[in-house]
Amino acid sequence: MAEQQAKASSQGNDSTNSSNQEARENEKNPAISNPRWEDTKGQAITKALVGDEVYLCADVTDIADGASATIKIVEKDADGKDDPVTTLSAVVSDGRIKYRWQVKYTADDDDADSQKELAEKGYTLPEYAFVVECGGATSGESGVLEVRGWIKVKYVDKSGNPLANKNYVVYLLDEKTCISGTTDENGFVQEDELKQGRYFIIFEE
Repeated sequence: MAEQQAKASSQGNDSTNSSNQEARENEKNPAISNPRWEDTKGQAITKALVGDEVYLCADVTDIADGASATIKIVEKDADGKDDPVTTLSAVVSDGRIKYRWQVKYTADDDDADSQKELAEKGYTLPEYAFVVECGGATSGESGVLEVRGWIKVKYVDKSGNPLANKNYVVYLLDEKTCISGTTDENGFVQEDELKQGRYFIIFEE
């Protein structure tokens, strides 16, 4: 009788251990990792121009496809008082979150570094980062995306010929930005790292 009881007890322990192991295997640990900026080719990026299409991406673990996710973008400040930019809604698909976003210009003028940049260049450019929330989990913060403004305009003479190799000056209407340059062989004026805004161009004689 004692032997039968011992055997029954052993079988009970085996059953309990099996149930505990199965419960551990079925336990979900939702997580979001590797938040990153990507370009349209799927390459990780750290810079983009105003108007570019970029992707906000992250990998997920133990979160079902179709689950709703929230992406919060902030404009980074050197003093740590980051400014909210926008909140986006996305869904999990194939074990990841991916959202297409067009880079916008947001004034960055409320910290010491911004004031220094404003004094040196006459304009400031934002730096963005984001976090993702989904399934009760929150990612770490992404790397910074440095935003650049730009213009590219083609000029021709009255006959339709490109104004090649012509000196010009770009003036922004804030009256603080003045940039000199020369058109290329096809008559294009192209300047990067500009403040978003209205401007005019004057050609030198």
